[in-house]
Amino acid sequence: MTVPVGSSDPRRLHRRRLSNGLRVVLLPHWPTPRCAVSVHHATGFRSELPGQEGLAHLVEHLMFRGSESLPSGRFYDDLHPLGGTANGTTHADYTDYYQVVPAEALEQALFREADRLRAPAFTDGELATQLVEVGREIQVMRDSRLYGNLPWPGLPAVMFRSFANAHDGYGEVSRLADLTVDDCAAFFDAHYVPSGAVLTIVTPHAPEQVWPLVERHFGTVPARIGVASRHVDEPPPGDHRVAEQSFEGARRTAVALGYRLPDPHLALSEYVVHMVLARLTSRWRSERAVRASAGCGFFGPLDALAPDAFVVTSVLPDDLTPDDFVADLLAEWGRLGDSTLDRDRVRRAAAELSGEHRRQQAGLVERCRALGRFELLFDRAELVDELPRLISGTSAGQVARAAHTLVGEPRALLVAGPPVAARTAPARVPRPVEVPPSPSAGPLRTAAELGVTACGPRVPPALGEPVPPALSGAREVCLDNGLRVVAVPDHRAELAEIRLRVPLGPYGWESPGRVDFLLRALGAQTDATGRAATLGGGLHLSQDGQWADLSGWAPITRLAALMSVVGDVLNPGPLPAWRPLPVRRGAPPSPQQRMDEALRRRWARAEASADPPAEMTALHRHVFRPAVATLVVVAPADAVTVLATVAAPLVDWVGDAATPVAPDLRAEPELLVLAEPGGDVAHLSLSGREPDEGSPEAARYLTTALLGGYTEARLVARCRRLGRADHVMLARRDVLAGHRRASVRLAVPREALGQAVADVRAEVAALVAEPPPVEEVEAVRRYCSAQLLSAFDSPAALADALRHTTAAGRGLHWLVRRPELLRAPRPEDLSAAAHDLFGALRHVVVIGDVPADLAPADLTG
Repeated sequence: MTVPVGSSDPRRLHRRRLSNGLRVVLLPHWPTPRCAVSVHHATGFRSELPGQEGLAHLVEHLMFRGSESLPSGRFYDDLHPLGGTANGTTHADYTDYYQVVPAEALEQALFREADRLRAPAFTDGELATQLVEVGREIQVMRDSRLYGNLPWPGLPAVMFRSFANAHDGYGEVSRLADLTVDDCAAFFDAHYVPSGAVLTIVTPHAPEQVWPLVERHFGTVPARIGVASRHVDEPPPGDHRVAEQSFEGARRTAVALGYRLPDPHLALSEYVVHMVLARLTSRWRSERAVRASAGCGFFGPLDALAPDAFVVTSVLPDDLTPDDFVADLLAEWGRLGDSTLDRDRVRRAAAELSGEHRRQQAGLVERCRALGRFELLFDRAELVDELPRLISGTSAGQVARAAHTLVGEPRALLVAGPPVAARTAPARVPRPVEVPPSPSAGPLRTAAELGVTACGPRVPPALGEPVPPALSGAREVCLDNGLRVVAVPDHRAELAEIRLRVPLGPYGWESPGRVDFLLRALGAQTDATGRAATLGGGLHLSQDGQWADLSGWAPITRLAALMSVVGDVLNPGPLPAWRPLPVRRGAPPSPQQRMDEALRRRWARAEASADPPAEMTALHRHVFRPAVATLVVVAPADAVTVLATVAAPLVDWVGDAATPVAPDLRAEPELLVLAEPGGDVAHLSLSGREPDEGSPEAARYLTTALLGGYTEARLVARCRRLGRADHVMLARRDVLAGHRRASVRLAVPREALGQAVADVRAEVAALVAEPPPVEEVEAVRRYCSAQLLSAFDSPAALADALRHTTAAGRGLHWLVRRPELLRAPRPEDLSAAAHDLFGALRHVVVIGDVPADLAPADLTG
């Protein structure tokens, strides 16, 4: 890949190539208590041959179902108890597998990846199971969605002519069912070779701690020679290509438009220019109010080798034809130039893209996967940190030239709409006569031969030493207006993350619709989102019925400007009068959200002394009160400097001082039945106010998880033991209205509602009556301690966790010292906490009808 002169390496990567050909990229000293491991294999659905459509994806599924040392799905046995995660994805030119685990489990993660590269276990039973899973995924992602194959996999069949580029990488389940485990083994043997893979590790460890582990586990994987890389490039089209498809249930016409992108190996800067053009195109609104979405690549920019696609999609109004849409788009591209307006638009688009990339790649797993992908595809892992500078350097003239070039280029157009009598079908994917090649080292192995080695199964390694979380240099102050401000240095990105949270207060809890109007009015009056985007960041105002949140980010050099926007939101001046708003499109509230809102309004009504203020300025003063608010800033700068920067525009922020006293709601049981269709599944929540005194916080945290907060919780185990696979029971703690609340949420067959409530109360009673065994406490302690470390995976995640922690009234020590604090409670402390939290769940909300044989007391206790 050609990288422009002046590229730098802002973070030092360490590389090695093992004797078996495996490439290793190591980023050490990454400031987090967790680590990420990924393996990228140079095979994807463009490696498939005719008759193998979907095989690469199927093999990816099988890779999680067993290996010689971890058979029968044991891959996850040591992963989930530590709060770890693992997944894999299949792309055009690669398949990646990745894990995120506590730093102490790094060697275990390496062991798992090496074992399945050495000897994966493909069995007939697992193949049958994964065929069902793959079929379900195809149904959800492609077949059951309206326009489900736009733009992928539909548009490639129009754009390209070779089988590798044009075929559907999902395939058809009916054809996949003809494959055997030996077919899967042959694909693995041909494509999953050490010399065609990149192992990437992002970890807090030093290099000298990591390299021996890599050699121990991957150095013993035998070298093999796989098939030669297939040449997937093809000549660009010489003319326009058009195809049409019909979709039952479609009421409007959708289009997907495709152009060939520059080859990033030969013209990286030109490729990046098209990324900026795609952002401008996505912001384009035609005179006919048509919206378009554009992007580089079917799965994102720089995710595939050439040929890659510049893709534009849109759903058209009834009075606009696809040809008219294309004409309008080309006219817009033709108008782009080097005017002041165009320079401003390009500057903003480039700043947004650059900032978004920096923000995403500050995440642990995102950085690990990107490093591996760029190393495999472009031999340049450093592109992760070079790309933002390349994007920021894009000029309006470059974007205009790229747009003008596309106007004259051949294009592919896929039109999808309601069934009509005549449609131009997509070109049939060519099926050249090809014979699957064998590795030059010898014949491919069968599945039985593949899954065993001469040395036999290996023993998984023990855990290493944990890496404790840290908030070095963090500072906290309280401003004169009562605002609590926390600043935490974090140098993983050149961005500042800010989080402001305030409770809505009794009037807001009772009337969330008015708060929604308030936030929309604030956004419109201050242009908060647009101004933050101009800075190369973002700012979003939201409310969930309990809290109002301002979430933002910007380059550290623009933090003062971002805080100026926040200051305008908090001191907006006169606001427009309230009026009912149309319901926003989007996902409807979940059953849990509807139950919470009903109970929140009930409790808030008991606290409010009068009707909510009708005047929006008065409501603003009631909701946005600095004395009950918290502001968190995570930024790559000294905390004292950050505090001074963010405090300056907030010192004049004032709000209502009076806060109604929350009444004691523990004594009186109540049953709220939401009169709405409930269906066969009953949704119910059992809630109780959490007492201020009593058991310690760490014991309460562990008890909630032990009862119903992780995979081996008491309620989960009870359902499993009694064969109630259709019962969902989850325990949680949160804040509802002005109260700390403990609750259990149920989703069970309606006829089993009474039994499910009895199950919950029985498990609570058992936990109160007898302290849990030490082994059970240790298991939940280990899970909670490890899972909580995910808060440190990225600056954004850390800011979110600090917002949650501080808004709940806890200090910074809780986030840093949780693993240590969770070691203190004894088994009897968990029994006491079970009594305090779940012994009086008397506030019950049910969606839909309550079975006639149940009395209210059967539910409220």
